[in-house]
Amino acid sequence: MSDQLQTIGLAEIIQMPGMVFPPPNESVEKKFDGPLSRPMWEKVSKLKSRYPDNFDYGMYDRLHERFGLQQPRGGVVFKGSLKLLESKDCDKCFYRFEVDTYGRGCIHNCAYCYAKAYLHQRKYWNEPMPFPIDISEIRKTFATVFESDRHHKLRSVLEQRIPLRIGSMSDSFMWMDKKYKVTLELLKILKFYDYPYIVFTRSDLIAEDEYAAQLDPMLASIQMSISSINEELTKKIEPGAPSPARRLRALEKLAKSGFYTTVRINPLFPIYPDGYYTDPNFDRSKKIDPFPFFSWDMIPAIAQHKVDTVLVGVVRLYMHNLRFLSQALGFNFKDRFSGSTRMERAALHYSESETAFYYTKARDLCKQQGLRFSTCYIGNDTSGESFYKYQSLWSNKDDCCDALGNVRGFTRTCANLSKPSPRVPTDFVFPNTTIPSVNERSLV
Repeated sequence: MSDQLQTIGLAEIIQMPGMVFPPPNESVEKKFDGPLSRPMWEKVSKLKSRYPDNFDYGMYDRLHERFGLQQPRGGVVFKGSLKLLESKDCDKCFYRFEVDTYGRGCIHNCAYCYAKAYLHQRKYWNEPMPFPIDISEIRKTFATVFESDRHHKLRSVLEQRIPLRIGSMSDSFMWMDKKYKVTLELLKILKFYDYPYIVFTRSDLIAEDEYAAQLDPMLASIQMSISSINEELTKKIEPGAPSPARRLRALEKLAKSGFYTTVRINPLFPIYPDGYYTDPNFDRSKKIDPFPFFSWDMIPAIAQHKVDTVLVGVVRLYMHNLRFLSQALGFNFKDRFSGSTRMERAALHYSESETAFYYTKARDLCKQQGLRFSTCYIGNDTSGESFYKYQSLWSNKDDCCDALGNVRGFTRTCANLSKPSPRVPTDFVFPNTTIPSVNERSLV
């Protein structure tokens, strides 16, 4: 545990006292009599559910007591729940039914994170720490839909067993969950109701025995975000996240246990400034330093860890992210973008041709290594054009996250909630991705 605490840097959050659960036959009604636990316990006690609820709701009281009279803005309970995203950034996403078990921050503190940029300017990012969700609301939702005939706004989505995405604005598998256990409890709930889910995480906690025991390979698709295998740069850019080596070991452990696994190289940081590979007017006469966060040798390294699929998404950066990156790296990261770089929804994007080059080259390398391949469009445009443009590169044309048909519990996605858009024609022509001969050595 000590190695993880040093990596996270917010050790005081997760100094875990012994967690005491009552014996199965002991009434826990009197135990939860605090200002936060009492209404939560009363809520779940009225459900008349078959679910064996042994969660320690007293955790919320202890967290409240920790801050005393100086309670953080927004309180110590994150007011989030299950939600179906409808914004233009992700209205075509197959997995826009999501939940964050923690909110208002993330101890991984990645410099490029869009949630960090969004919440930082609102003074909600790690002020002073991420806070756990009210897990009793999740309990109530599942019991209402699957054990009663009462109305619920998400009944149709849940009854269709649209897979739930775990992790969006924060990482649900931060090591602090060893203390608060709301993510662990969510896994238990999903297992009890036989409900499918897809996990987005940067943490190896998911493969720890206590958590792996609650995962079900028939229900779960595990996606681990690994943008780099460069340990030094990862420590600067993702200062609170477990190392890439730890993440890959966790994936391999899960893969050997029968789970369908994916590495998300998302964001993918281009190695050279925009236009290096695809712009015929790019000036190559001067020395050009690579940014070796992403590297092509990542893909063979991933293949060695029994991973099934690689999913990539070229980075886009908000102004706050550019500042965070520049501070972490010691140079102005905006210089990596071309002078004609595309600005959309307040974020800088790499050019279409350069993006297509990286996607196509990565797909070809995945084929060589026996890996499946896909792309993620979320946030890269609002028109949906990128989504369908790169669909022809996917190994699974029916699912950008490649779980449909590979995880038994996945029979539908959010694409089934609305009329699907037509796929791109098979004769779609990508922008020129020919590698300039002068740069061939950079692909080794």
